[in-house]
Amino acid sequence: MRLERIGAVILIGPEGESRPERLVHQATQAAVLDLLDVLNAQGIGPVVLAGPRLDWLPDDTQQVMRDVDQAPFHFGERLAGLIEQYELSPVIYFGAGSAPLLNQEMIGLMQGMLYQSAFGHGSQIPSHIALTNNLHSSDWIAISHAHDALAIIRQAERDNSLAWMLQENWEFDVRVLSGVRPASSMDIDTPADLAILRAHPLCPPHLAEALRDPVLDRIPVEALVRVAAQDGSRIALMGRVAPLAWQALSKATQCWIRVYSEERGMVASERLVRGEVHSLVSRLIDLLGPDGFFAELATMADGAIIDTRVLMAASGHYPGDAERFASDLRLVDEIADEWLRDLTAAAANAPIPVLLGGHGVVAGGLYALAEIIAARRSERNARP
Repeated sequence: MRLERIGAVILIGPEGESRPERLVHQATQAAVLDLLDVLNAQGIGPVVLAGPRLDWLPDDTQQVMRDVDQAPFHFGERLAGLIEQYELSPVIYFGAGSAPLLNQEMIGLMQGMLYQSAFGHGSQIPSHIALTNNLHSSDWIAISHAHDALAIIRQAERDNSLAWMLQENWEFDVRVLSGVRPASSMDIDTPADLAILRAHPLCPPHLAEALRDPVLDRIPVEALVRVAAQDGSRIALMGRVAPLAWQALSKATQCWIRVYSEERGMVASERLVRGEVHSLVSRLIDLLGPDGFFAELATMADGAIIDTRVLMAASGHYPGDAERFASDLRLVDEIADEWLRDLTAAAANAPIPVLLGGHGVVAGGLYALAEIIAARRSERNARP
């Protein structure tokens, strides 16, 4: 008789060398510990944690199988190999920083749907399903019949493409669950994501402890929250702005939102690697200069959230994580690229609070900010 169990795989990457990179990696490790607690509470197991170095995991961590990387990393090959080795089907895959706000309710929802699909405990769920946070850029994905998907999984170069590949190349019904609680789509990629998570009322305990580093105070999340929580204020969003995330922020506030969304899908479409990214905002910065740009922006907005990776790619100044993360943290002296250093300094000296980050700040981060702002407004309205 087949044992009815749901397993999980968590993949964590290597740690970078710079202080900003280490900060993000340590926060990711803490998020893994919180995720393990949630999975254990829901009875998900076995759980396999894989990565290049796992000695940071406490010895008393329950129900976790450690699997240290031995060969050059390829996402699809690694995940498929773990599914086969540990006989994990159904399985839930998580990138290590992909689920900092994923709670037991969401895990329980996935668990119930997987049971029905994989073991026939219900007639409303198809026999082959995949559940994810984002069809076009999946960070976590649950697969009911994982062994039937191995051929497709092996082809995936990165996790972001897996949900789409399953839908396009196999008989899986792929369902996006982030609409149940949109903030669950937030993941950890940059220091700006950490600053947003630190302000969230549901930031889990291990992660909250890791985010006590005062360097995160340099990112003006609190100032932006105060601005957005004021009725009639003006917020500017720039970069790969997700439409539904913008809508969530709009619903949570009584402010005017100015949006310039460009180059969505630049990574998935490989426009970034081909050097084909173009940005009207980047062109405006070139014309006005960074200081002039932010001075002009301050006449139209009381705060701004900018996905700077679009600007970097369009300008031809796209350094590694160390400098990109230093820019998010406004650590100007740690940025070698002159163009990025000038942009970062201008943002830090702008007349309005400016949040710099990656795709997350104008996607999952906006959902989290919406929840933060809604909570602050509720507290304010409840005061006598």
